[in-house]
Amino acid sequence: MADHDRDRFLALMEGIIGAWAYMQGLFEDLPLPVTLPAFEARDDEDGPATALLALNRVRQLIQDEPIPDRDKRAYEHMVLDWFAAYEMLVLTKMAGPAPWRLDVVEFAVNRFVTWVELIEEDEPDES
Repeated sequence: MADHDRDRFLALMEGIIGAWAYMQGLFEDLPLPVTLPAFEARDDEDGPATALLALNRVRQLIQDEPIPDRDKRAYEHMVLDWFAAYEMLVLTKMAGPAPWRLDVVEFAVNRFVTWVELIEEDEPDES
């Protein structure tokens, strides 16, 4: 992997790990709090499988939350965009960098941020 691709890859990976931590906080603030385990990127075969399965389970739990349907869809899409970014980074690590792969990650991360902004727009201002 060329240095500029590697730097971009590492920055995007760091970004989605940070997004994971951000989702943990969002889920804990739900009316029926949901705990998401820590995400540990590892090189072994299992990797973060437990955390990824837990995030998929959150998609189902969100449907039972006493929040508007619009917000349920926003949470669902936020999670799916996180998955899209993560899976594309895994593919990049396995198959090598391609400009479109890292572009797809950036696009998914941007959509993730948009969903977060939509979710936070409805939260009461604490100031």
